[in-house]
Amino acid sequence: MFDIVYWLVVLSTIGTVTFAWGVFLSQALHKRTKLDEEYEKFEERILELMGQFRHMSAVRLQMLDRKIEELRKLIKQANSLYGQLCVRETELINSFNKSEEQVESVTESEQEKVEPVEGVKRVERNQEDSDLSIERRILLMYQEGKDEHQIAKELNMGVGEVNLVLSLFRFRSDSHQ
Repeated sequence: MFDIVYWLVVLSTIGTVTFAWGVFLSQALHKRTKLDEEYEKFEERILELMGQFRHMSAVRLQMLDRKIEELRKLIKQANSLYGQLCVRETELINSFNKSEEQVESVTESEQEKVEPVEGVKRVERNQEDSDLSIERRILLMYQEGKDEHQIAKELNMGVGEVNLVLSLFRFRSDSHQ
């Protein structure tokens, strides 16, 4: 009888341990699936936020590209207007010089006949005032269709200097686009 009780105790102990391990493993797997679900939800949320960030940054970059293109167009217009202004200024200076030469060609006797207006002085122009800056001369010659080498040769300067001035005013890049 002792053997039967012994075997019943051993079998009940093994059954209890097996049952306990079964319950423990089922709870562990159940908890793990909850954690996995939470991690999956967290991962999905991160991916969703990354997608939103990508979309927002792409939209911002497109807007920035449009603004850059608008600025490039405005710079081209400004450079074009500046070139036209330089040409017009040169024409005015040349016409002023011609009219000044005509006035100087009046004989001295005719000058004595003209009475000066009271309070108005005759303005003498310096040669330096009528000279154009080197940058304007380069720009005007470039607009006349001369290339960098011709401009450098006529102005007795280096081709690099001419290229520098032209690149500063962006005329060179505008003509090639």
